[in-house]
Amino acid sequence: MSGRRTGWAMAVPLVLLLASGCATTTKADRRAARELAEKVYPGELRVVRAGTLFPETSGSEVTFALRDDPDAAVVLRMDAKRDDCGGEPCEEALRSARDSGERAAADWRALDTAFAGCGHRVLGVTAAGGSVSEPWIAAPLTNDTATAALTEVGACLQAWARALPGDGEAGRRTGMSVHIVAPEHARGLPGGRDGDPTVLRMSSRRLLAALSKHTFHTASFRWHGDTPVPGSGQLVRTQPFEEGQRFADRARGSVAAWLAAEHPDAAVVDAWSGVWHLAPGRVDRLRGYVLFCAGKPAAGQRCYGDRAALVTVDPQGRLRGTPAVLDGIRDERGALRLPPLPEAEGPPARDTYG
Repeated sequence: MSGRRTGWAMAVPLVLLLASGCATTTKADRRAARELAEKVYPGELRVVRAGTLFPETSGSEVTFALRDDPDAAVVLRMDAKRDDCGGEPCEEALRSARDSGERAAADWRALDTAFAGCGHRVLGVTAAGGSVSEPWIAAPLTNDTATAALTEVGACLQAWARALPGDGEAGRRTGMSVHIVAPEHARGLPGGRDGDPTVLRMSSRRLLAALSKHTFHTASFRWHGDTPVPGSGQLVRTQPFEEGQRFADRARGSVAAWLAAEHPDAAVVDAWSGVWHLAPGRVDRLRGYVLFCAGKPAAGQRCYGDRAALVTVDPQGRLRGTPAVLDGIRDERGALRLPPLPEAEGPPARDTYG
């Protein structure tokens, strides 16, 4: 009993020390950042938040709002204890951070205007390196609307790229994506703090976590110049990890039931979740491979799959149609060599788990 008391007595001061140290460091960094901003840009920047740079032992990420641009978030790494700003002289680092924040804000305004012109409200974005990317929108996706949605989103991206300033990032990318959530999952999203810059609110971790909480689709495009490559659009289905694992389990179970009737000695490989692709032009059918062994492994041995079943399943993992069995799926070294899924008309798609 006394040992437990001693451990608790030692743990409490340690926790308090860590907590107070983090709070003191953040406070000092906020003050130093505020003083730096007043020196370099008098009256133009306002500190809106600061967070410690975990797991580093000192320093903070300090975010400013810009007086004349409510969209811009100016983010500075500040370590008052070491008089350091991310390895750069602090005045130079602040100027660079402001430039990056203003470019991202201009990028956001071009994006927001372009998608509003297409009839879509942007729900969230990824912000990094002086630009924004991967916008989130809400739209119902069905077999009847999926192809039209790809065309529409491609037009929105094209309008965005053309609206960017001359040094905008969009035209220099090799690919661009738009995440699409079901309309019912776009309700009740966290709105951020009052007074925060728009880019900071629209790229907050809390908001992006809420948007990705449920299954969503991503429209991806290859990019050439300032235009999406015609016909390059893909719809990608992404599920939360646990949900994706349940889907893979059900798909394997469906194949196991089919094998039990058609190939009684076969055994499905449980350790392989597979890669699942949306069937071209559809959002209610997925195609992929399930690995199995032609015969049950001997006692103490494990089979990693010497056959594959090419299957089509619904979003619940239930088998649709008759699987096709492939052998010769491993090379002479035992490495897995599955052929690409058979080509079909319509935009190809794939399924991933986030």
